Amino acid sequence: MKKRSLATIFVLATVAASGAFAKGGFQDLHAQQAQYHHKGEVKHGGFVNSNQTVSKAADANTWKDDQYIILQGNIVKQVGKDDFIFKDASGEIQVEIDRKAWRGQDISPSDEVKLYGEVDKSWDKMEVDIDRVEKIVK
Repeated sequence: MKKRSLATIFVLATVAASGAFAKGGFQDLHAQQAQYHHKGEVKHGGFVNSNQTVSKAADANTWKDDQYIILQGNIVKQVGKDDFIFKDASGEIQVEIDRKAWRGQDISPSDEVKLYGEVDKSWDKMEVDIDRVEKIVK
């Protein structure tokens, strides 16, 4: 009985360590893989304004602090744990995507996405904090 219990614990530990319970995120198969560990993920609902216009990366210098924006294009590269390069037809911009924003989706550079987030401006820099990633299915 002890052997069976030890074998079961070993199998479960091996499966957990292999990433079998991964919860989605950015998947760039061509980039060197950096390993980031995430705790359990909780999905949340909320209001979505489908009438809001899509912003362009090239217009980033006109955005106001705390402005809510929607971007549509591709996440092309991961440059930090939560930092990514987003690209649309107008240009590129760096965005910060919280792990909860992925909502269990796997996204690759070839997937078109809508990013919902907020502009955070300080004295010397601007960040775009993404709250939700939505994969566009064609």
